[in-house]
Amino acid sequence: MFRSKIWFNIDYVSLLLALGLASFGVVVLAGATQGTINSGLWLTQAQWIVIGLIMCVCTFLIDYRFFIKYAVVFYIIGIIGLLLCFAPYIGLYKKGAYSWIRIGPKQFQPAEFAKLATILMLAKILGSRKEKWTGMLDILRPLFIGALPAMIILKQPDLGTAIVFGPVTLLMMFAAGMPFSYILLLFAPFTCFIGINHDIIAILIWLGIMGGLLLYSIFRKIPWTVWLPFLAISIVAYIAVFEYAETVWNQLRDHQKDRIVGYFNPEIEKKGLNWNIYNSKVALGSGGFWGIGLGKGTQSKLGFLPEYEHDFVFPTVGEQLGFVGGVSLLGLFLFLLMRALETSILSKTLQGSLIATGVAALFFSHISINIGMVTGLLPVTGLPLTFISYGGSFMLINMIAVGFLISIRMHTTKEIIEDNIMNNHPQLILPKNTENGDIWESS
Repeated sequence: MFRSKIWFNIDYVSLLLALGLASFGVVVLAGATQGTINSGLWLTQAQWIVIGLIMCVCTFLIDYRFFIKYAVVFYIIGIIGLLLCFAPYIGLYKKGAYSWIRIGPKQFQPAEFAKLATILMLAKILGSRKEKWTGMLDILRPLFIGALPAMIILKQPDLGTAIVFGPVTLLMMFAAGMPFSYILLLFAPFTCFIGINHDIIAILIWLGIMGGLLLYSIFRKIPWTVWLPFLAISIVAYIAVFEYAETVWNQLRDHQKDRIVGYFNPEIEKKGLNWNIYNSKVALGSGGFWGIGLGKGTQSKLGFLPEYEHDFVFPTVGEQLGFVGGVSLLGLFLFLLMRALETSILSKTLQGSLIATGVAALFFSHISINIGMVTGLLPVTGLPLTFISYGGSFMLINMIAVGFLISIRMHTTKEIIEDNIMNNHPQLILPKNTENGDIWESS
C-alpha cells in the first residue's frame, strides 16, 4: 500500500526541468546543424535523452540509500574506468586526450561516471562521520577521494573535467559541517602563484596574506593540527613556484600557454590566441534581442564557431534565439539548481542531503565554467553545458543525477509518513528490516 503511494510523490518538477532543458538542447542542435554534415546529431541526441530518461526512472525507483551502501564499489569501478582509458585496444585517443573507452561499437567517457561515483563516495564518508572537524585526517580523507579521479583525468589530459571535482568536493565538505574558516585555509596553498612575480611588493603581499591567515586561525581558535600543516604547505608551494615557475611554464603545451596568455591579454581578439572567444562573442552579439532564428546561425554553419555543438553551444543559443533565449535558458538552470538545493534541505538524512548538494555543485560547476568560458570571463577549457551540449555519456549521467534527486525526495516523503505513523499510531508500526533500516512492509 505504501509503495503504491510513492508514485504520487515523484518530483515531477525536477523531471520536467531535466526533460525541458534536454529538449531545449535538441532544438538548438537541430537548428545549428540544419543543412550541414552534422544534421543528424539532434536525432542521436534525442535517442540518448530517451535512454537517459529510462535510466533516470530506474534510478529514482531505487532507494538512494542502496547507492550509498555500495558507494565504495561504484567508486572503485569509476577509478578502474579512468585507468582503462590508457589501456591498449580499450582506451581511445580523441581530441587530444585519452578520455574514452570502447564498449563494443559504442564509446563511453568514464570521467562522467566517475563524477557521480565520487559524489556517492563523499556522501558515504562525510555522512557517516561522528567526530568533529578537529584534525587533518578529517580534511584530507574527503580531499583524497575527490583528488584521486581528478589527478587521473588530468593525466589524460582533460583539465576542464578535472576542475569540476574541486568545487563538488569542497561544497559537500562544507555541507557536511566543515567550518568556513577551514575553506579559507584550503585556499591558502593557492597563494603560491603570487611567487611567479619576484617583485618585492608581491613578496610583501604574500607575507601579509600568510600573516593574516595565521592571526585569523588563532583568533577563531582553529586547532593547530589543522592550520599549521596548511601554512607549511603554503610556504613550500610558494618557494617551489618562486624557484621553478619558469621551468613549469616551459613544460606546458603550446595550446595551454596560448590559453593563459590569451586570457590575460583579451585585446588580442581577431586572430591567434583569442580567435575562439572572439567568434563566440560575435555569435552571442549577432543574435540581438530575439535572435536571428533557428537554422540561420552563420557563425556555427560557416565554421567560425568551434565545437558549437559541445563546449561552445551557449553562443549557438544566443545567435539563434538571442538575449531572450539565453536568459530563458539561464532561468531554467536556476530553477533546476534551486530544486536540487531544496532537495538537500528537505532530506531527512545527512547522506541524502550530501548527494543533492553534490549534484547541485556538479550542475553549477558545469554551467558557470562553460558560460564563463564562452563569454571570456574564464580561460578557455573544454567543459560541456549541462543538458544542452551534445554527448551521450554526458546526457546519461545528467539524467541519472536527476534520478538521485527524485529518489531522495520520494523516500524523504516516505520517511515523513513513517514518522507520522510512529508518532500518532504506534500500534501500526511495522517490524523493522534490520538489514537496510527500512520499516516498510515487503511486497
